[in-house]
Amino acid sequence: MAALGSPLQTFRGLLRELRHASGRPYRDTPAYRHIVATFRAHRVTSEKLCRAQQELHFQAATYLCLLRSVREHAALHREYHGKGERSPEEVAGLVGFRLPQQPGGKG
Repeated sequence: MAALGSPLQTFRGLLRELRHASGRPYRDTPAYRHIVATFRAHRVTSEKLCRAQQELHFQAATYLCLLRSVREHAALHREYHGKGERSPEEVAGLVGFRLPQQPGGKG
């Protein structure tokens, strides 16, 4: 992770990944409520300076990287994972070959 970017970009990225991960409306999930509450609690206002803001931003960016990586890994796994053992004829067909025919029609 080279640069953190802005906290708003990280927040939006977390919500985007939450939307990808959740099958139901993501605003009803406890994860959504926790993310929103944590970002609201650690925002900088004119009355106080939050010392933990950079720490929160780093943790959020790290978690965002984890969520993206898990989603991308699952997509790659679905695309390239083997389908089990294949017959020799099927393997030969995948690479563009044909198996030789045995005399007498046995193959």
